[in-house]
Amino acid sequence: MKLHSSRILLTALCVAACLAAGSARAALAPMTFTPNPADLNDLDHHYSLSWRIDNINLNNISITSATLTFKNIANWDSNPNMLFVYLMDTATQGGVNSLLDHPLSEAPIGNIVDHFANGFVSPALVLSSTAKTKLFQQSFTTTGHDFTYTFTAAQLQILTNYINSGHDIAFGFDPECHFFNDGIIFSMNVVPIPEVANILPIACLLAGALALEIRRRRRVTS
Repeated sequence: MKLHSSRILLTALCVAACLAAGSARAALAPMTFTPNPADLNDLDHHYSLSWRIDNINLNNISITSATLTFKNIANWDSNPNMLFVYLMDTATQGGVNSLLDHPLSEAPIGNIVDHFANGFVSPALVLSSTAKTKLFQQSFTTTGHDFTYTFTAAQLQILTNYINSGHDIAFGFDPECHFFNDGIIFSMNVVPIPEVANILPIACLLAGALALEIRRRRRVTS
């Protein structure tokens, strides 16, 4: 009976620990952000833009995934095009800001240039010292569709570092053509980070149960 009870106790404790760990990692509601205007003025090819998001708090939570979604995005014509998108640790100004990078009379666009890569947008949108990471570049057809970019594991770590450095981040957009869209959404899925104080009692119980089981086996074999 004692052997049977000991095994039941050990099994119960293991199950409890697994349940506690699973509960601690349960996903919270996604953190979702949209710019103003939501469509960034249809990503006009004459401008580069920055969108800074302030007051992001990651205390006791961890980012498990992140996406940037463009609703019903489409190029305005069939000419060659490219949308360059960057993640930055901050921007010069809060909210949405823009910088004229092509003459307003230019249509369609001439040369396709990544203005964030060559520093043209500094310091109007970002400083030369601003940390930035290129997320992607993507071309689009005239057929509208939802486009979602999913951050890589390395980009998630960079995103976390950028947020923790100042509780804000920014996105840089350089539309090298004109992209109609119905709105842009940045979303992060997060989970709580278990505190040591919550895990320690379970660990102690498991250690005690394991010690009892070891002693039992020694008695049986002696």
